[in-house]
Amino acid sequence: MKRFVLICTLLVIFLLNGMAMAVPKKFLFPGSEYKPPCDTSKTTICTIEIWLANKHKKQKREIKKFLKSKSLKVLGHTVQYWRPKGGHPPTNIAIGSAVSAKDARFAIDFALKYNDRIDLLVLRPLNPPNYVAIATSAWDELSQIPITQDDLTQLRDPKLTTEEFHSLYYELTNEANVQNKFY
Repeated sequence: MKRFVLICTLLVIFLLNGMAMAVPKKFLFPGSEYKPPCDTSKTTICTIEIWLANKHKKQKREIKKFLKSKSLKVLGHTVQYWRPKGGHPPTNIAIGSAVSAKDARFAIDFALKYNDRIDLLVLRPLNPPNYVAIATSAWDELSQIPITQDDLTQLRDPKLTTEEFHSLYYELTNEANVQNKFY
């Protein structure tokens, strides 16, 4: 009997290890009182801010045209460029809690194409729900959580629903256990 209980316990631990536990929706999405600042029938990204390496400055028109083709509102300051001798832009991404999984994957793919890599996720509560920032320097070290390439691969999985995507983002940033509630 002891062996049976031990085997069952080990089996349960094995099955649950690495599997995402369900996160209550109240921690994942904005409340019912939230009204998006844009028409979300075409895209759930209402505001996008992008910092790119100076080497992409010659592609500015092409990049803005591409973003507009995705129904994103592109302002004059939407895409900004790092100083020529300022090094590499930050390798982070911020994705708001009301951005769909499809739009979030688009933002991640865009960041990988134009900013080479993503090493950090910005905590979701710091950003408006329909907001994305790529390579932002607006947040300090406490608000950026390192991720691995395996974590990024999981976030890019096209099978993830919006709820699964945000649940995974929530877990990867360990938002439930943030010690300094500075927001």
